[in-house]
Amino acid sequence: MKGLCAPFVLLLAVLGYLGRGGGLVYGNGLTRRAVDIPGPDNFIRHRYPSVVAFGNHLYIDGGVLSQRINGTDSNSTQSDQTYPFYAVNSTLSLRLNESWTNDTVTFRSISKTAPLLSQQVYWSDPSTAAGVLYTWAGMALGSDLPPTNEQWLFNADGTGGGTWSQVPQGDFRDFAGLRRPVGAAFTQSAHVGYALGGQATSMTDSAIEKDYPGYALTQLVSFNFDTGQWNNISTVGQYGGYGTSLNARAEYVPFGPNGLLLFLGGAETPVDATNTSIVEPTWNIVYLHDPVTGKWYRQPTSGERPPVVERACSVGVQGPNNTYEIFIYGGNSDQIDGTSSDVHILSLPGFVFFNAQSPGTPRADHGCAVVGRGKRQMLSYGGVDGGQLLRDPTTTPDPWKQGLGIYDMTEMKWADSYDPNAAKYESPAVVSDWYANGGMNTVAWCDDLKGLILNGTSNTYSMPGNSSSTDSSANGPRSRTPVIVGSTVGGVVLISIASATVFLVVRWRRRRRQSTETETLEEYRPEPWPKDSPRMRSTTPGTMISSPTPVEAIEIHGTAREELPAEDVDWLYELPVPTPRLRPELPDRKYSY
Repeated sequence: MKGLCAPFVLLLAVLGYLGRGGGLVYGNGLTRRAVDIPGPDNFIRHRYPSVVAFGNHLYIDGGVLSQRINGTDSNSTQSDQTYPFYAVNSTLSLRLNESWTNDTVTFRSISKTAPLLSQQVYWSDPSTAAGVLYTWAGMALGSDLPPTNEQWLFNADGTGGGTWSQVPQGDFRDFAGLRRPVGAAFTQSAHVGYALGGQATSMTDSAIEKDYPGYALTQLVSFNFDTGQWNNISTVGQYGGYGTSLNARAEYVPFGPNGLLLFLGGAETPVDATNTSIVEPTWNIVYLHDPVTGKWYRQPTSGERPPVVERACSVGVQGPNNTYEIFIYGGNSDQIDGTSSDVHILSLPGFVFFNAQSPGTPRADHGCAVVGRGKRQMLSYGGVDGGQLLRDPTTTPDPWKQGLGIYDMTEMKWADSYDPNAAKYESPAVVSDWYANGGMNTVAWCDDLKGLILNGTSNTYSMPGNSSSTDSSANGPRSRTPVIVGSTVGGVVLISIASATVFLVVRWRRRRRQSTETETLEEYRPEPWPKDSPRMRSTTPGTMISSPTPVEAIEIHGTAREELPAEDVDWLYELPVPTPRLRPELPDRKYSY
């Protein structure tokens, strides 16, 4: 180093990370970027990665990495080896337009100027040519102090590279007032990102003195990619028993006019969290949220539910017959007192669980993404294995080379190789059979949700990064009986069309008989009153704009004296009183326990 001949000395800053996220040893001082790609022989574990697919590349960011040094263990005399973790200094990418195995695939390292954090919120905006990745919140690592409230973006360049830059905020006061979470459940629509819950600790906000598990947050934060506007609503009385959510999963599902946010698994606790107050709720109920109307739904589930689990990964994929399947893999569970290796499927609109009966390897705190042209493969990367509460997550090297596994979501089989030209996704046979055998007749619907879901066709919604095609002609391994979920309302649609046709014919004949009288009298169209009454409409989830309400004109036929219809019109209008934005505040920095 700088010409010194003394032996290279590696300084490690050791931190005992206690509690549910504990058991980590963080190291600092390793060469920047060079160690972020240890290769198949030296790779041990990558915890807390986030993965996103843009075009022909998969990008991996964040988290902490553990590896062998030059192919050897740092302490080979111990059979139960503990490997130090260190913050990943760069963003990684790999190619998705060519075949590879987890032993032969090569990673690319991209310089990163953004803060090195773990468990951040990630939102991807594929509207640009190569894609943009937004990051926000997260947890500082080791002895580092958490940065000020910042948002960063990564501009992909389409070749597996890209650049980082900080996002300027239009309303910094509102942005700075947001509580930055760690362990939030995040997802997105095409234009808006959402983050539910999470925790605020001394590692996320320097104004908070309380260490892990800190304070649970009762918030649903949203960010509009087009306008840059942030919003924050309270979840108290709407979600779970406390309005809190820790280490859960979220998916945006294409049902209803606005799409729905679906939240899965995780844990809950009172705001002032302790290690003993955190519990994992069952899968008997899942919560959904309409991001435009603001309405919440509690929907019962059925089938082979997973054990209670947090820190799992999940992906969602559109089925060819108007279904939507969510694949949930791994996670840590108090119920099984360890880390899960199972894959479970939640199929909508049936809200039914299936056990895929195809376990991978036990892992939690990993990342997953749908990859390949046919949207048939789920890529899993990173994660750790450990005992109860992940207290010992560093004892075993990853059984998968470079932490990569590929799951065929149609055949429900794991592999160590990726095929960019795999056939289009089809719902697994067990899912298709459930619908074909009348499973929809057994669904126990919550109020209002049945009509919202069944009165729309899911293939009309554009999913970010996913194809919404419902072409069922993809070559599959076996022929399947088509299952049309919309058949439940098909008869109603036909009756509605027939009724509308009869109505139009009758009205046309009536107007034809009165055409002579109408021609001799100039049409009278009274001016709408009250004039230009406002109506709120939404063109983009999370954006409200005002437009005039169209008023249907009233026609008067003939010369006979008639009166206009007596409408109940409110003649007095008051401007709404501005309502202060209420944000549940956590105890200030002087408040400790």
